[in-house]
Amino acid sequence: MNILDTRDLAERREALKQEILDSFLENFPHYEEMTNDFEDILFEEEEIQSWKEDWLDEIEEITDIEKLEDEVNDYAGDNFEDGVYLIEQDDFTEYCKELLEDCGDLPSNLPSYIENNIDWEGVAEDLKADYAEVEFRGITYLFR
Repeated sequence: MNILDTRDLAERREALKQEILDSFLENFPHYEEMTNDFEDILFEEEEIQSWKEDWLDEIEEITDIEKLEDEVNDYAGDNFEDGVYLIEQDDFTEYCKELLEDCGDLPSNLPSYIENNIDWEGVAEDLKADYAEVEFRGITYLFR
């Protein structure tokens, strides 16, 4: 099951920013006095454009995580760095079944003739009312 924890994404974003900053300062030491963190990098400077091309995928990933953070926080409040679970839409039915088992709403000793007849797709569809959808890097996730 594919579940993302936004705390992991926040850590990934910060690690990428540090990696890019370290590379920038290593390659352009004359900017060191004016560059204290990632946001200070002068990405528009002509002399760094070829260096920047090597980091485009990482910069795009940072941008995607920041956009996701804005969307999650708009819905859930300022919770992104505190941790919000993003459940891949294709795994939501399985997630709902496990959720109901874990919280005790579904007895663990149901006979198979009953459990096999539960409409898990219907249960998941009903539970979706409490979740919001967000797209991240081409995949739709549900969260609350």
